[in-house]
This record gives sequence, C-alpha cells and structure tokens, in this order.
Amino acid sequence: MKKILYACLLISLRSVTVAQAYEADIHYSTTYVLARAVGWTEADALTIASANQGVDENQHTVAALEVDSISSSLHQAEKNLRFHCFSKTSGKAGRISADVLEVISDHFAEVPVGDDLQGNARRLIALGAALHCQQDAYSHAGFGGSCGPHPGSCYGHIHETFLDQVVFRLLKKHYFDPDHPGVSGQRLLEVLQGTVSKLAAHRPRASLRTIPAHELIALSDALRRSGLELPDEVRRECNRYIAGKWLSDFFHSNSRTQNRPDTLEKLAPEVAGTCKNASLASATIVRIPAPRFPRLKPDASPYLVRADGTYQLAGDDRFPNYSTRRTRVQLSHWRQLLALPLMAQVALLPADSKAR
Repeated sequence: MKKILYACLLISLRSVTVAQAYEADIHYSTTYVLARAVGWTEADALTIASANQGVDENQHTVAALEVDSISSSLHQAEKNLRFHCFSKTSGKAGRISADVLEVISDHFAEVPVGDDLQGNARRLIALGAALHCQQDAYSHAGFGGSCGPHPGSCYGHIHETFLDQVVFRLLKKHYFDPDHPGVSGQRLLEVLQGTVSKLAAHRPRASLRTIPAHELIALSDALRRSGLELPDEVRRECNRYIAGKWLSDFFHSNSRTQNRPDTLEKLAPEVAGTCKNASLASATIVRIPAPRFPRLKPDASPYLVRADGTYQLAGDDRFPNYSTRRTRVQLSHWRQLLALPLMAQVALLPADSKAR
C-alpha cells in the first residue's frame, strides 16, 4: 500500500505546474523584448531571458516550500531568499527590505566578465538569474518574516495565490495574486525600469540604446490591462503577443537599425477575441523565440557551458531525492499542500522500501 501511495505522490507532483513569482510573461517575454530594445542581440537577449525564467524551471532554484518529515515544519526553502528575493523580515507592504536590496546588489556584483564565447554565455546567464531576483523583489515585497527558527515567512504569499484562484473560478477575474502583472499595479513599471537599468549597465556601450520613459509606461500599461479576466496560461501567451507588438512598434517608431532583422509575424484577427484585446487584431509583432532554459546548479550557475557558448539545457530534475529517512519534501505549487498528509507518510517510509 505504501508503495502505491509513493507512486501516486510522484505522479501528482509531476502533474502540476511550477509556482512562479511573476511569471514567464515578465521573466521571459518582457525581459527578452527589453533586452532587444536596449541593444542586445537576439542571441544574447534569448540567453538572458532564458536564464531569467530558467530560475523557475530548475528544481535547485525554483521557489518552494519545504516540509521536514521529522519536525513536520512547513517553511520557505532557503533558495527563496537567495533567488526570489523574499525577505527575512516583515518589512513594510510594498517596500523592498534592506536585506533583499543587499541580495540583489550581490547578484549583480557577481556577474562575471567574459571575453570569449564561453565566458560571455556565463555572464549572460548570471545576468538573467540576477534579474529574476530583482523582478521578484517587487511582487514579494511585504511578504517577508520568520517561521519559527527558519528565516523567511512560513508561506510567502501562498494565501493570496490560493485565494486568487478560488475567486477567479467564481468571478472570472483576478484580484489577489501579486505575481499577476495586472494585479501588481504601479510596481510593474518599477520592475520594467529596474530591468532596463541593469540591462543597460551590462550592455557594451557601442550598441547601447535608450528607451524613452513614455515607451516603458506604454508597455507597463498594456501588461497591466491584460489578463485580469483570462486563465493564467492564456494570459501568459497573450502577454507574449503584447510584448512582441511593443517591440515591433518600438523599432518602427524609433527607426532603429538592428544587428539583423527580427522575425516578424502578423497575428490572426481572432487573437484579439481570445486575449480580449482589440489592439492585437491582425497586429504585427516581433516573434519571441522559444526559450532555451539553462540547467542550473544550486548556486544558480550553469552546469555546463561549452567553448562555443552553447549550454546544457534544463531537464527533468524537478523532484527531490527520497533516499534518506530525514527528508525535506519540496512543494513548488500551492496545490501540493493538499498532498501534505500523504507526503508525511511517504517521507517516513524506510529507505530500502523507497529505493525499490
């Protein structure tokens, strides 16, 4: 019976999506277009944005709660503080705490300098991981604190995320999830401004471009108006279109000379209905390429970067090792909390029975 429970648990863990602070529409799509607008090449922008979202695609770095099988304590994983900028202190709502500002500063200070292809790829991956923490700091502001002997609050903003999902099913509108661009309010503009600042600071001056304030405000407003009445997976796709349209309009209005033409595409008229956004009807957008998430170590550095600048991609390494009796079970989605009683039983299984 215990073996059956264990198998069911693993299946349930694999069937849910990873919890993301902000989400791919900010960490990947928006980061990509801002990098292109600042002057990074398509290839470099792809690596930066992929590493940014890659923090949420690797088990070692994804934001998670942990439950200790011995003490049964539930708390934030240490990596939440390191890579997702949760604070050790309660702080003031909407304000980034001093300890988080220090973490952000350390991330960017540790971005290496690379002159060859291999070193440059490591630099871009480190920059993307640093941007992830900086962006998360805004949606996680005010959700810090301690959880018994553990630093960081016990649940982060999991209550708000859960409530938002419940309310959306009833009212078909998002109200509470701070990782939703439409809910985050004015903080989103600050996220975009901070992202552009760091992208510009690490960009070689020869091809550096500026983004006028009104252009950033336009992108922020478009993202904030999007997706409040859409399921999250649809909203992320629609925001990818919005980001691509913004970049196409930006290049066109500013007569930008690019290193090589980005691939343009024209959206089908029905996209406007799906996204509930009339501006997307038959709109011309820059096609945002598919991500290439790097496989990351526990310190968020890449496992392997080859001499030509290519890197090992993230694989199916999302699940923890259950080989020891004192187990920390990782929860990377709020729905996994429903499986806590089962997890406790699995964690207490003898090591030899788990290995069978």
